[in-house]
Amino acid sequence: MFEFLEKNTSVNTNIETVGFIIALVCLIRDKNWFWRGMVLYLFITCLTELIGLHIKKLYLADMAHVHPNIWIYNILLIFQAAFISVMFQHLLSRYIDSKLIIICGLALLGVLYVYEVFDHGVFVKHNLTTTTMSVLFVVYSLYYFYHVLRDDRYLSLWHDASFWWVAGILLFYFGSIASVLYFQMLATISLHARTTYPIYRILIIMLYGCWSYAFICRKWLSPGLKT
Repeated sequence: MFEFLEKNTSVNTNIETVGFIIALVCLIRDKNWFWRGMVLYLFITCLTELIGLHIKKLYLADMAHVHPNIWIYNILLIFQAAFISVMFQHLLSRYIDSKLIIICGLALLGVLYVYEVFDHGVFVKHNLTTTTMSVLFVVYSLYYFYHVLRDDRYLSLWHDASFWWVAGILLFYFGSIASVLYFQMLATISLHARTTYPIYRILIIMLYGCWSYAFICRKWLSPGLKT
């Protein structure tokens, strides 16, 4: 087991594992099941990354008989869309009833996902679904911050777990959209791989940095904001 972990880890998986451990410590006993669900979600994410790295190595060693690992990330996409959307519905419930908005967003993603499965199968990345999901999450984030700005109640943002959770989503998915838009331009640069990987790594650090701080706020810094 330890040999498998040693051979199938990367900087990104290490960052995600640290985020999972912090979530486990801070949220495992949280009374709110939405927040407690972050532990399961991050566990699934870390497990997917480990399996994905392992499959990638098998594919590079035998491209004739092993499929690329993109299929496992297409499966993870379902969990990402579902859990993060439901989490947004919970956070927005502080201000409005957003169930219809979230359901419509999930329905759109479901239609696009099924279309891409029939169009090119599961062994090719679902770019349309992924990009649409990123746009939706950015819109949800901005909509959440809009309501925070309009809220007359005092809110200590430095200690608000919800604020930092949404901040992580906004930074990561807005950065992801920007990376996709400029991908073709970056592809013309000879150091393309060395340019895109650091960008994605920075986005991962920002996401899990904000989320880890949100978990810490949830556990120790915002006892009066258990929503």
